[in-house]
Amino acid sequence: MSGGIKENGIHVGHRQRMRDRLKRTGTKGLETHELLEMLLYYTNPRKNTNEEAHTLLNEYGSLEMLFDADVADLERRCCVNEGTAVFFALVSEFIRRYNGEKWKPRKVIDSSDIAGEYCKFLLSYEKRECFYVICLDSQSRLISSALVSMGTVNETHVYTRSVVESALKFNARSVILAHNHPGGSLVPTTSDVETTINIIKVLNMIDILVVDHIIVAGDGYISMSDKGLVRNLDDV
Repeated sequence: MSGGIKENGIHVGHRQRMRDRLKRTGTKGLETHELLEMLLYYTNPRKNTNEEAHTLLNEYGSLEMLFDADVADLERRCCVNEGTAVFFALVSEFIRRYNGEKWKPRKVIDSSDIAGEYCKFLLSYEKRECFYVICLDSQSRLISSALVSMGTVNETHVYTRSVVESALKFNARSVILAHNHPGGSLVPTTSDVETTINIIKVLNMIDILVVDHIIVAGDGYISMSDKGLVRNLDDV
């Protein structure tokens, strides 16, 4: 028996025709479901993947929701094989890391607009509330982003000690605090304000400034600094 892909009827040669078309027109010449169909070739070597591509898109409604789904959810909702579910998880993580690499050449985060967009990259896909400390050098260049707390869909507990440890570990001269509200509200809570004040007091004591505290919800964000809610000791 041949080890090649077995195709019957109208599907004979279909995969090669799709590859030839991609080479001829480029990826932009293909519809979303066609790109997904071709991606599925790599985990379904002997199956017509066109129907599965449509099923996945219909079930999740968008590529964003599809690639944010976890492995178990994909297997359960769409009955895909384990290899396909794991493959999507890997692709999703590569996408996030690729987007992260885009920030390396720029490095400077010196405005609330740039900070907000960077924090959206870190947090917009998170389903649980997470808290980051974004460490900057003396020229406001990005050193590293440290995840210091991960909670539930409603809250996370932030320990000031963890924030300080991260800032010292990366020798930060200033930091941007960032967390998300999975529920969708962009209004700072009383807890958000109190946490910010407490962290500022401690970091200022060791000569580290808190530049901003960004709150992300979905595709939006707010800057607590722009709202006048971030005040270092030197600003008082």
